[in-house]
Amino acid sequence: MQQTIETRQAKFGLVGFLLGVASLVVILIQLSAFFEPSERTSGSVIGEIAADIRLSAARALTGEPAPAPSPAPRDYGQVLTIAALCVAAVAVMLGGIGLYRNEPHRLPYLAVGVGISAFVMQFVFWLAILICGVALLISIIGNLDSILS
Repeated sequence: MQQTIETRQAKFGLVGFLLGVASLVVILIQLSAFFEPSERTSGSVIGEIAADIRLSAARALTGEPAPAPSPAPRDYGQVLTIAALCVAAVAVMLGGIGLYRNEPHRLPYLAVGVGISAFVMQFVFWLAILICGVALLISIIGNLDSILS
């Protein structure tokens, strides 16, 4: 007798893996955009603030009403990050479904691993930024006596 083993395609695992890779790429692009130089310099910001103060003082002296505030430009960076993390969660769930359905284990394991790594990468990045900020504050406070003298 010859036994045949039915091989199942890793449908859920493959889709989960692809979604996990896509979310990881989006997270990497979003984190790399964090270090882009700002478009405005501090001098131009201070100049704009001074001009706003001068205009508001002139309006107050003449009795004109204050203009309506202009709407802030939309920033889709946070929405993109949240969407990428949701896609990573879907990848983890699809990997779990693939494991539950006894698909070949390689792709569902990869889907779960890549999906979780998107969450971990986001967390570790912000933790590293926080640690660097605390180290910078500690060094500034430690050298405050030499700055003021």
